[in-house]
Amino acid sequence: MFPVRKVVTDIIDVSVTLFKIMIPTLIVVKLLQEIGVVELLNHVLSPVMGVLGLPSEMAVVLTTNMLTNPYAGLIVASSLPELSSLSVAQMSVLASFMLFTHSLPVEALISRKAGVRLRATIGLRVAAGFIMGILLHQFCQATGWLSEPAVPNLPEFSPDTSLSGWIISQIKGLIFVQIVIIVLLFFLEFLRMIGVERLIKLLLSPFLKLMKIGDRASTIAVVGVTLGLGFGGGLLIRDVATGTIHKRDVFGVLCFINLLHSIFEDTAVVMLLGPSLLVVLAMRTIFAIIMTLVVMMLATRLPEAIWDSQLVNRNIPEPAQMTER
Repeated sequence: MFPVRKVVTDIIDVSVTLFKIMIPTLIVVKLLQEIGVVELLNHVLSPVMGVLGLPSEMAVVLTTNMLTNPYAGLIVASSLPELSSLSVAQMSVLASFMLFTHSLPVEALISRKAGVRLRATIGLRVAAGFIMGILLHQFCQATGWLSEPAVPNLPEFSPDTSLSGWIISQIKGLIFVQIVIIVLLFFLEFLRMIGVERLIKLLLSPFLKLMKIGDRASTIAVVGVTLGLGFGGGLLIRDVATGTIHKRDVFGVLCFINLLHSIFEDTAVVMLLGPSLLVVLAMRTIFAIIMTLVVMMLATRLPEAIWDSQLVNRNIPEPAQMTER
């Protein structure tokens, strides 16, 4: 029997959590626009956007996305006229960067609670966004791949610049977000019922072994990849707190799910921008696996003192830090 009550409860919890973050952030962004801070920020970040092949105006989208979540980023993006002039390649770069770097304050704190230091989490995700974005931009520019105009599927807001017009536009955007949340959470529950999570665990198993992540941590990987750091954060923290997962497994699996999580919801959300699904799902997955492999190869060569001072923290119980794998 389909657990309608559970899904409705999840919808309420997720919606309240998101709107508590989104509404104040949208107000702050509006205030920044009014006093000219956004224009200054765009000027400062213009060279960085150029490296990614994006217009400087997209800086505010990425900043909003990093500080809050992709939903708020999409609402800000929908108000920018420059969005309609982007190619599929540029949208794919924008969407990929958003997927790697969204919700940094919240998700980095979840990772910290589970045992990975803030500097490691934020540094990894921002680096991943830039590395994949630059590589994708250079490849598409050299080959002409995905050069056709993108077709965003975002709601069209009125160009009315008055305060009342802005309020109406934001309400429309929030209603749109609420509809997306409802549809996606019902869809996620359906995927769980038909066994997609078990399939994902089976498919991830070879890669987790390659990354030298133990079986005990594989459940965390499945939760993170399917539900995300936000939805599955409680389970991640609970499992780590048992003290039965080695700190290297904790670091490895959290690196992986910081780079690749909530693949159904987040991918569906950024697809509204009109990027390539091949890029934001398949290529992003491959990139996340390769980057985690490289990070773990480098990290395993570091002395324990560096691990304890730079990578993991005391939230990992002492037995898990000392137990041999």
